[in-house]
Amino acid sequence: MSAPKTTSQRAFYALFFAFFVNFLGYAFIVPVLPAWQTQFGLNTTQATLLVSLWAVPLFLLGPVTGRITDRYGAGLTVAVSLLLLAGSSGLYVVATKEWVGRPFILLAFARLVHGASGATIMTAGLASASQLWPTRFGEQAGKLLGIAAIGGLFGPVMGGVLFTWGEAWAFAVLGGLTLVVVPVVLVAMKEIGGPVEGSSATVSLRVFFEDAILFRVGVLLAITTVATGALEAGVPLFLDDTLGLSSAEIGGVLLVMVLMQGIGSVVWGRLVDRKGPTRYMVIGWTFVVLSLVGVAATGALLKGDVAVFAMIGLLGAFQFSIAAAQIPMLPMIDTATNRALGEGNPGLAFGVFGAAWAAGTILGPLLVGPVFDLFGSWAMALGGLAIPALGALLITLVNREVLRDCYETEINKRKW
Repeated sequence: MSAPKTTSQRAFYALFFAFFVNFLGYAFIVPVLPAWQTQFGLNTTQATLLVSLWAVPLFLLGPVTGRITDRYGAGLTVAVSLLLLAGSSGLYVVATKEWVGRPFILLAFARLVHGASGATIMTAGLASASQLWPTRFGEQAGKLLGIAAIGGLFGPVMGGVLFTWGEAWAFAVLGGLTLVVVPVVLVAMKEIGGPVEGSSATVSLRVFFEDAILFRVGVLLAITTVATGALEAGVPLFLDDTLGLSSAEIGGVLLVMVLMQGIGSVVWGRLVDRKGPTRYMVIGWTFVVLSLVGVAATGALLKGDVAVFAMIGLLGAFQFSIAAAQIPMLPMIDTATNRALGEGNPGLAFGVFGAAWAAGTILGPLLVGPVFDLFGSWAMALGGLAIPALGALLITLVNREVLRDCYETEINKRKW
């Protein structure tokens, strides 16, 4: 049964703003990458590595953060994580101003702290949402990831503009905005969620690999973030290297990308709750493959303004389509975990699958950077992502009936 309306509304708005500032910071550095590449003398692989570092803590500690969420409660976990998130902005300032020796090392450490705190917000927030809205989780999770995408929309714009005006002090603004959200979360901390009764500290993580549905959903989720992570790291460098766009202009292109993902997250989340996830997964992967093939063709054949506008259209289509593949994963994670483990482990479930999310986010930039360094072709580096996307489409088609039956069986139990 869902939480009372006033309670769930207060919790939703707190999570709403927490997800916003979390992903505001995640995408904030993307248009800054070319400037850091010049400042610290980085090659493409090293520059894209900074994007990947955000996900390393979630990959290594995802199950741990999930257990912490179940033990101490999602509300406290989100509040503490926001404080750490704000602290990482201060580390960015010190590193970018080169106030210490080996500033690049500090920059990488700041990215790790940023990723650890931000990833925990996502794990705890989704665990909370699965408990507050058990039969409307797709819609509510879609809204939360939609506002996260909006944060990602403003992030690169703010990062590009503020970094141009004030360089490192742009991160002071980022930290200040994060601190503003802390009191909002503290007020709603009880409603967001306390310790989960019946949570188990003895669940073997092997179940997430041995259960056929959980494993397949994890693989599909990882492939979605391989694609998005690679494009988020590679596109700004492509726009800088090939088309000579400024940081602010790069931010504008990324704005279109993330706006389309935000819209898609809300749209697909509602549809999933009404008609189930698998049909939209098939639709999403189909158009992801087509848009990535178009990106490769654009990079290879077009130049100048025509290339810019074509790339904007294709990347917008990609982001809208990837949301159709990604958003259904969240209710699938929730229902498949309940079927395999029973109730009482929402944090563990989203912590483990956060690790799958992180694996793709790490691998994506590490694919696109080396491919470009090796072949010197952005068309090959970006368009090659259509290969894993095609694999995800085939996995979805082969397992379509099994995934749908698992989801519908669990949802029908909750309705009664």
